[in-house]
Amino acid sequence: MTESYLSVVESKRFLGREFLTWLVGRLEEEGGRMEIAGDIVELALGDRVVLEEGGDPGARLSLVDEGDIRPELGAGLRRGKLLDRARLSITRGERRWELTLDGGLLTYDALRCPKLGDRDPGLREDRRAAFENDLFLRLADIEDAVGVLDRLFAAFCRLRASESWDRRGLPELRSWIEHLGGPRARTASA
Repeated sequence: MTESYLSVVESKRFLGREFLTWLVGRLEEEGGRMEIAGDIVELALGDRVVLEEGGDPGARLSLVDEGDIRPELGAGLRRGKLLDRARLSITRGERRWELTLDGGLLTYDALRCPKLGDRDPGLREDRRAAFENDLFLRLADIEDAVGVLDRLFAAFCRLRASESWDRRGLPELRSWIEHLGGPRARTASA
């Protein structure tokens, strides 16, 4: 039973990797500012990206931000690799989260939440109440960050399963990949 479960997980990794590739494409093309469930959030690509080709761990390309990684990212994507992992930041108002999204397994690692802020003075006297308050605030922070990515994944799945994926979604993604790090990208940043 375990072996069949693992083979199903392995065979579905492409969807999360396509999602992560699509998400980074949207961030690059649209500037990262998005409306999600009535909230304005900003997403940004962080300092680390890992690309992988078709589940072959030997065909990995790790990019660490030492300047503009778009040329290398574009070259890897044009060679058929998909984004496997990426460091992302999510900002809503003055609150900012950072995490690593594993596209293959759709898991979140190394989540760094915003500072909790000042405590209610009444909680200083009751250590247990202060701990519980901090715990619930931290759990709410985790729920906020994961909720943003869950809603984005749901939007991607609706697009991916629709007829407009072949007409619009996929061609836009391919166009972004084709021009990533090329003359158009250098002209736009110059």
